Amino acid sequence: MVAAPVDQVRTLYRTLLLYAAISLLILIVGLVEFVYFEPPGHQTGLKATIVGVYQYDPDQNTVTGPDGSSFPRTALFAAKVDWSSLPPTVVVDARWYDSFGNIVGGVGPATPQELANQTIIPVRVPPGFHHILPGHYLFVVERYEGGVPVEVIARRLVQVER
Repeated sequence: MVAAPVDQVRTLYRTLLLYAAISLLILIVGLVEFVYFEPPGHQTGLKATIVGVYQYDPDQNTVTGPDGSSFPRTALFAAKVDWSSLPPTVVVDARWYDSFGNIVGGVGPATPQELANQTIIPVRVPPGFHHILPGHYLFVVERYEGGVPVEVIARRLVQVER
């Protein structure tokens, strides 16, 4: 009995089709996730006003000096937000993210009226450390709907030097 020759092109073709199907599935899942977290038509055109990012005095809960985008690791810093620039019914929050995506400070979610006395949002020093870790820090103000952030309405990037 003679074995039939194996068609290597057919095997390669089927493998290629399998990879294409997996790639298409990954693309569809990504699009569904994008539409879920960024629903079409949910963009309001709102813009929050970040007054600036300044050196922070935790004892007085005040900011000092000029607006900056770069700080040494020994300096504490905080963002100052003008909540009055937003409509009173919108729900927002403000957060600091470090280079690893960890939340290292923030307020909310709440309405601008509830946040009116929290205009200064500092970066917290990680527990067990004396200084802020070097890297990029992202300050984001987000609009909430249904308990989920649906729109970024302001952002600032700050560099902490070594």
